Amino acid sequence: MLISSRIAGGLAAVALALATAAAPAGAQITQPRNTKEFGLDAGLVVGLGDISSVQIALPTARARIGYFLANDSRWSLEPAVGLNYIKVEGGDGALFYNLEAGALYHFAPPSGLMDVAEANRVSVVYARPFINLSGVTGDGGDSEFSAGGGLGVKIPWRSGLAWRLEANAGYGFDNEAFRLGAFAGISFFTR
Repeated sequence: MLISSRIAGGLAAVALALATAAAPAGAQITQPRNTKEFGLDAGLVVGLGDISSVQIALPTARARIGYFLANDSRWSLEPAVGLNYIKVEGGDGALFYNLEAGALYHFAPPSGLMDVAEANRVSVVYARPFINLSGVTGDGGDSEFSAGGGLGVKIPWRSGLAWRLEANAGYGFDNEAFRLGAFAGISFFTR
């Protein structure tokens, strides 16, 4: 468990360092209207409580869509979903689901991620509060509500594409477990 908390802390430190180093002073870029961010993330979540757990999801833990609230907005709403179905011969199938609603606050306007001109591309640090419903269907199925927050960075890769790294923490109310998580993914921006 100590290794996982070090990974989450290290990821947050790297995200902040990259964002501060990559942000040019005085960059003024306007974001096109109706920008959306589509993404896929790999994930690691460590649960610390009465019953500890580790969840690793590769190559993807969830799919997400971000909706920016207005032109040049620093806020976006972001629902995300992760679904897995498992069926073993001779037994009932089970659907594992993870439904999440989050809101991202970007510490700088995120429009620089979409610019074609290399000189105008900037990394953007964000904070993300979220609520989550996860569970499993079938015999002995259960669900849990949790809430938390994350800190991450979007790092431009190519025009309209960015890498996304995030460290987060949350609390599961049903099993009273504290969770540390990390996501690494890619985002595609539409105009």
